Amino acid sequence: MKNKSIVKALSMAGLAMVSTMAAADYKVRCESYDHKYTTCPKENGHGYVRLHKQHSKSPCIKGRTWDYNKRHIWVDDACKATFIVEGRHHTDRHDDHKGEKAIAAVAGLALLAAAAKKAKEDDRYDDDNYYGSRHSSYMPGWMVGRFTGYNPISHARVVLKIKEDGRVKAKVGGVELTGYINDRRLYMGDHEFRLQRAGDGFNTVEVGGRHNVVHYTRD
Repeated sequence: MKNKSIVKALSMAGLAMVSTMAAADYKVRCESYDHKYTTCPKENGHGYVRLHKQHSKSPCIKGRTWDYNKRHIWVDDACKATFIVEGRHHTDRHDDHKGEKAIAAVAGLALLAAAAKKAKEDDRYDDDNYYGSRHSSYMPGWMVGRFTGYNPISHARVVLKIKEDGRVKAKVGGVELTGYINDRRLYMGDHEFRLQRAGDGFNTVEVGGRHNVVHYTRD
């Protein structure tokens, strides 16, 4: 009986270790030779990327000579650097079960009246911080700020705080979540949501899930 308990404990520890490793940050070195556009794959799928160390004399400027999307990091114009891909830690001092429930509230599992309205997309980027179509980390003004939504099935009020660098903090009841936005998609844990502009806010639609929508309004 004692041996079975030990085996079970070791198995649980092993699972915890695998989970921690899967969520850990890791580094990717990516280099542009002869000023050529180069892509470097991300090992574990999506994850927020930040510049760790520049190795080239040519500047590495986010959106201009480097950026990232769901699958890879790219560099151009002789930028050579090491980047950190952040792991998908999505809950703050809570277990994953509570985190998953909170993410479900962010996504919305029921249609709201706002979902029937057509989302108004705005593709006009007219400020100096937008460097072109490869600039997938660009955050237009309508995505930045504090927004509130409501999930009627979970009876949960959701508050999203979105920064200019794409980082997102969400609060659902007593659960705090962290995520990020890239290429008009919100990532929370292993979940991915499309953002659709709607009035002074936006709708979230889960990718690969139900085609239901939660509407967020600017506070």
